[in-house]
Amino acid sequence: MMKNVLIKDLMDIYDLEIRKNCRNKRKVFAFERNKMQNLASIYNSLITNDYYPGRYNIFIIREPKYRIVMSLNIRDKIVNHYLARHVLIPKLDKFLSDRCIATRTGYGISYGVKLVKKYLEKNKTYGNFYILKIDIRKYFYNIDHGVLKSLLKDKLDKDEYLLISRIIDSTNRDYINMDIDKRIDEKMRKNPYNVKELNELPRYKKGKGLSLGAMTSQFLSIFYLYKLDHYIVHDLHLKYMVHYMDDIIIMHHDKKYLYECLDKIEHVLNEYFKLEVNRKKTKVVSIKEGFTFLGYRFFIHNNKTVMKIKKDTIRKVKRRVKKLKFLYMKNYISFDKVFCSLNTYLYSFKYASNIKVVKIVDKYFSKVE
Repeated sequence: MMKNVLIKDLMDIYDLEIRKNCRNKRKVFAFERNKMQNLASIYNSLITNDYYPGRYNIFIIREPKYRIVMSLNIRDKIVNHYLARHVLIPKLDKFLSDRCIATRTGYGISYGVKLVKKYLEKNKTYGNFYILKIDIRKYFYNIDHGVLKSLLKDKLDKDEYLLISRIIDSTNRDYINMDIDKRIDEKMRKNPYNVKELNELPRYKKGKGLSLGAMTSQFLSIFYLYKLDHYIVHDLHLKYMVHYMDDIIIMHHDKKYLYECLDKIEHVLNEYFKLEVNRKKTKVVSIKEGFTFLGYRFFIHNNKTVMKIKKDTIRKVKRRVKKLKFLYMKNYISFDKVFCSLNTYLYSFKYASNIKVVKIVDKYFSKVE
């Protein structure tokens, strides 16, 4: 039994996170009608190890390319948040490298950008140096359940391991690929010009992949490769590494050695983690050419580190700002919500020249009262 579960923790997760951020207000209203009974039911399912993940609501969005989203019901969101915050992060965070960013508090994009800039400054002494950029093919869909569970087994209590395993294995259900096919057919009927892009969307294989969007999945996806991070830094002696989800960048002054290390890293990914490197996106480049990472393009000019926001990122910000204005003008969101969102966009790009972002915000909101 999970004896340490507190119903207050479940209530805080619902009140402070789920209810505020859930876009489907009908789901919130339905949960609120019997709030305490629903929370008590979740509590009982956790302490008796009787929790089983519910059905995913699967849909496809495009921003800018098509991707699959697997939405959880409120009950499953509460459980996911609880297990991530009170089980996975407290017990597994210590295994993660400081070079592994995303998901954890204090290790977000801003931290990653600072780390990249720090490593660039340190490598300037070599004059010209090189960056190995590794991309892992369809990472989320190919995480191996057996490998992941073997990494967890000796680090979690028996009951915790059982609950987390059920969530991991929840992508094995047959309806998931059937629903993905249905959503693809619907999109194709509406827009037949995107057939190729839609057909390239992956499907789930038995024993492979994590659900997209769940908080447990986000943490487990960075935990999955913690041994690879250790291997790169301590065995291959490549200390200038930054790892973000399925993207890894490594800086070194010896181009030949980076290629040798790429072969070794690819072997470890294949043999131990059951993953493949995407050779089309994996390459070694000179710092003079520059590289893209975390939404920025980095290069060195006149011995100065230069960062520029990617064009795709600018287009994404523009779409989101336009959507914010639409929601505000239709009274769907408050001005406070708009203000916080706009400040987030401006703050997110403070490390680069964000004049383009400022212009986008000014264009759509300069005349809004």
